[in-house]
This record gives sequence, structure tokens and C-alpha cells, in this order.
Amino acid sequence: MSDSELFREVDEDYRRERVVAFWRSYGAIIALTIALAVAAAAAYNYFHARSQARNAAETTEFEALLSGVHPGAEAASADALAAFAAQATPAQATLALLTEASLRQRAGNLVGASQIYHEIADGSSADPLLRDLAVVRLGYVASDEAKPEPLIPRLQEIAAKDSPWRYDAREAIGLLTARAGQRDQAAKMFSDLAADPGAPPDMVGRAHALAELYSGK
Repeated sequence: MSDSELFREVDEDYRRERVVAFWRSYGAIIALTIALAVAAAAAYNYFHARSQARNAAETTEFEALLSGVHPGAEAASADALAAFAAQATPAQATLALLTEASLRQRAGNLVGASQIYHEIADGSSADPLLRDLAVVRLGYVASDEAKPEPLIPRLQEIAAKDSPWRYDAREAIGLLTARAGQRDQAAKMFSDLAADPGAPPDMVGRAHALAELYSGK
């Protein structure tokens, strides 16, 4: 999916999706790289849409932290984001925590990433859209673990509703199903995902490859 397609501004849901796309794409399963300039712009637009009375200095600080993320320095950036989240307003704190978790996941700290995602997903202060995103990210983390936690029911709830994360949830369910040893079932899930006309083009490509992998073709 191109940036122009992903970041189109149609209604409130897509404006919010435009921001959190940074966190959806910053994962070991979906991608290994991230466009930080796009992330900073997305965060800026989120703050405009969600709070006209935001603290400008705090927003600038958050954008600077995003711009300071570099490969190999994930741990230091994650620590800085954790410190920022501890004193930020709730909306900005949630975005900072999502970024921190993605960085810790990228650095291989799956336990630390899971703890942060759970803090967001299981709490009540974050926007429901962002809580759902945290659940989806937990699904991707769990698919990398030897004994993944039982997240499929929560992911199925997201996949069944009109959520911008419904296709990501389906992908995570497929990965967890394969991790559980149900390769044929996972292959069917990915085949169905690849055939869905609404699925993002980049996900369709992954789904085709995973369907072939798990079907043994």
C-alpha cells in the first residue's frame, strides 16, 4: 500500500489510522524499516485532530523523539519515549508507549514489548482504536514466541468489526494458528485473506506467500 493510499484523509477513522499506521508498520513481522519523517507528520496530524488545546512544546518534544530513532539505537530511544510517556498527556503518552513497544520488539525484547502492549490494551485510558491496535501488535509479538498467549479470541473480535486493523488481526490470527501447528488451517486463512478485495496490496502479497508456505507448495 502506498503512502498516498494509506494516509488518505476521508473521515475521523482514517485520520486516526493515518497516525497509528506508524506503529502498525513498525514490527518485525510486517516490516523491518520505517519512514520517520512520515511518522512525525502523522503524529502531528493526530494531535491536530484529537486535541485543539494540545501542548505545543510537548508535541514538539515527541516529534523530536520520533526523528531521533535510528537502527541500532532502539533501546536508548525506547527509554527516552518511556520517560516522555510518564509525564505526557494521555493521548500523547499512548502514542509514545506504542512507539516504545515497537522499538523494544524490534530490538528483540518481546517480554518488554508485550508488557507495554498489555498496559494499553487492558487499560481504559487509551482510545479504543489504539487499544485494538495494541491487541493486534500483541498478536504479532506472540507469533514470535515459543508458547504464545491465547490471543485469538480478542483478535477475532477486531477482525469481525469495521476496524482499520481487521486485516492485520486476520493476519495475526493466521500466524498464531500456524504457530499452534495447525498449518493447513493457517494456509486456508491466508488464502482467504489474499483473495479478499479489501485487503491492502502489501498484505495480499504476504498472504499469498504464507498460504503457499503453510500448504507445503
